[in-house]
Amino acid sequence: MPRRLYPKPCSCNCGGTTKGGEWLPGHDQKLRAAIEGKAGGLVSLKKLVEKTLRCRIKVREG
Repeated sequence: MPRRLYPKPCSCNCGGTTKGGEWLPGHDQKLRAAIEGKAGGLVSLKKLVEKTLRCRIKVREG
């Protein structure tokens, strides 16, 4: 039997309601882009995360 989804507020606090997920379509990417912008770009964000978590982020090829 499929799991039942319950509407809930979007995790970006836009005031919208999802159909049961965390985000309205595209709103997770708006958050990602905002975080990336504050960090100074994607490479800077990667370096910041690696420094903070003390681990290397590897990008899978293919």
